[in-house]
Amino acid sequence: MSSRPTAIRTAPCTHAERLLPGHQFADAYKVPARHGVDAIEATRLAFARGPLWIRALMGLRNGLVRLVGLKPARSRGFPIVSETPREVVMGFDDRHLDFRIVVAVAGGFATVTTLVRWHNAWGRAYLAAVLPFHRAIAARMIEGAA
Repeated sequence: MSSRPTAIRTAPCTHAERLLPGHQFADAYKVPARHGVDAIEATRLAFARGPLWIRALMGLRNGLVRLVGLKPARSRGFPIVSETPREVVMGFDDRHLDFRIVVAVAGGFATVTTLVRWHNAWGRAYLAAVLPFHRAIAARMIEGAA
């Protein structure tokens, strides 16, 4: 049985403010990147086949956000904002909050950074509710790029 490297918490990308000005939350996780993998491939690997528990949580999330009129995540991840071999930025702006997920490959590591800017109490409450799950999901997903 092969051992997958465990993601470790790291500093968010240095240009986070440019990607989502005024964000109030940022976190990041990194793993050693597979040899020769760029950010586009790392993103594909991270989102390719998440474990059943992640798919179940995302399904639950999509069902709940539809009830209050918010945008669901797409089945293959989130909309791509920009894409280069060094960095893929995904996310969207919504009534309650805006977010970006940044997958970057540099210095032998694949890193995922999450940025959130909330607009109101609903956005702040949503982030508080999903944060424990987010941390587990973000770390586990970037491990797919290792």
